[in-house]
Amino acid sequence: MAEDPERLRARLERLFEAPPTRERDGEVALVFLALAAQTGGAERERAFLAGYSYARTSRHPEARERAERLREELAAWRR
Repeated sequence: MAEDPERLRARLERLFEAPPTRERDGEVALVFLALAAQTGGAERERAFLAGYSYARTSRHPEARERAERLREELAAWRR
């Protein structure tokens, strides 16, 4: 089940209260990517770019896989 965008934004706020770690950054990536999948327009773009960046730098396997999958979906959506 998809999580409500407001709840995702609240999760991001809580995550950013914690010090940066690889695990935290992987979770941040997953939340940003979930937000990108559920929103549109400029917010989708911002959330995707942030999530993609966090996925790459954290090297979190699930986040990286989800980021690449969402990148393909967004490219198809733009056509």
